[in-house]
Amino acid sequence: MKKNPKLILIDAQAVLHRAWHALPQLTDPQGRVTNATYGFTALLLKLINEQKPDYLVVAFDTKAPTFRHEKYKEYKAGREKQPQMFYDQIDFTKDIIKSFNIPIFEKDGFEADDLIGAIIKAQKKNIPNLECLIITGDLDLCQLIDNQTSVYFFRHGFSQTKIYDKKAVKERFDLSPQQLIDFKALSGDPSDNIKGIPGVGPKTALILIKKFKNIERLYQHLENCIEKKENCLIKEPLMQLLLKNKKRAFLDKELVTIVQKIPGISLKKLKSLKTFDLEKIARVFQEFGFKSLIKRLEKNGLGQQNKLF
Repeated sequence: MKKNPKLILIDAQAVLHRAWHALPQLTDPQGRVTNATYGFTALLLKLINEQKPDYLVVAFDTKAPTFRHEKYKEYKAGREKQPQMFYDQIDFTKDIIKSFNIPIFEKDGFEADDLIGAIIKAQKKNIPNLECLIITGDLDLCQLIDNQTSVYFFRHGFSQTKIYDKKAVKERFDLSPQQLIDFKALSGDPSDNIKGIPGVGPKTALILIKKFKNIERLYQHLENCIEKKENCLIKEPLMQLLLKNKKRAFLDKELVTIVQKIPGISLKKLKSLKTFDLEKIARVFQEFGFKSLIKRLEKNGLGQQNKLF
């Protein structure tokens, strides 16, 4: 039976952050700290070996503010800044990726999450039955899960992982992937400094979204209660709280929703993986002192990409 084509999309910053915090500081022959780059590279080899993707892309954030910052200046405010030796490894990691001839996507004004969402949507139109696997340490990307898309998530540090599909999302959150957006619009997301509605915690947000499916239907019900004097399914204090913060709820939904259409993104460079230039890869590994990973390359010779590692 012929397998469906598979696309792997790596959320680079999320993976690098996990590796940075999980692995001890490693230094290359030049004295540069490389633990995050090493962790990323080891994962890349593991994914190619175990998942055998037909396509593979890596998405990065940029330093520029995103459209979300324009709408809400406090977006992601308060996030702890990492030492420069972490940020230096972003360019090191790009050197690794380029040695594999894997396409890199980044665009000012958008996050890696948006790029991943846009690539998935576009490629599903181009390639029938395409299976997509998102690699991340950020559960925000679970909103993209559907019958053909799943999330490979780092649960603890950098060693334990879990693959989330629709069933796994339901088991953990008791919601569908799309409803996670509406849930956060009400309850907030502290990691991104999204406040949510004051006084509406996760428990109340879950009850409301399970009852009304999304915030559009929730607010339509509230408006009908007022205009048509319908029997309201929500108690008066909570109803008034929700109505008072309607604008905030819809802004938060916009902030947490991953954009799936980005102008100027070209998929021409997204080509099927072929035989890698192992000599080129080995030279870059040598530069960073990744001796154990060089041995893995040497052991597997010059076969096709699905047999390399």
